[in-house]
Amino acid sequence: MSKINPGLMSSDRPDWNTPLNLLERVRAFDSIGLDPCGNAGSIVQARIEWRLERDGDSLPKPWGNLGLVYVNPPYGPEITPFAQKMVEEGAKGTEIIALLPARVDPVWWQKWITQADAVCFWRGRLKFLGAPSSAPFPSAVAYWGPRRDRFRAIFGEVGWVVSATPASAPQPLTLFAIPELIAQ
Repeated sequence: MSKINPGLMSSDRPDWNTPLNLLERVRAFDSIGLDPCGNAGSIVQARIEWRLERDGDSLPKPWGNLGLVYVNPPYGPEITPFAQKMVEEGAKGTEIIALLPARVDPVWWQKWITQADAVCFWRGRLKFLGAPSSAPFPSAVAYWGPRRDRFRAIFGEVGWVVSATPASAPQPLTLFAIPELIAQ
């Protein structure tokens, strides 16, 4: 019986940076007003960038009224409070796009990410800046905000977009699929 390499399930650094091909899509959606998870090697180029080592923890700070917020949170246990913060800020009207591991079984995904207005399950594996190879896990891009159709138009070209309906609403989940996959 083969064992899974534990190195594939963890990271020796918290600051893997967003790939340019994904950032180009975010920038096509809108200019980035805030990056609450910035670091010295980031290429996000948000109007406002908060770095833990320089600006302190971004979680207690309000994210609203700063334009589109782009979040690439730490992928360890620290992801849970960021997932909660995105839901809270999204409920206040803050428009957010977040890059996340597409791990749909953890509590943080089930409790928080399922409340996103749309999620794109990225086709293929992303290669984070500075990484020697592609990520050993699939990625998703979550969106909170009123422009679901714009999100679907931009991110639907690179993955499968699921648009959520609030649990209290009687409408079913709407799926926006990749046309070439439907034809198969």
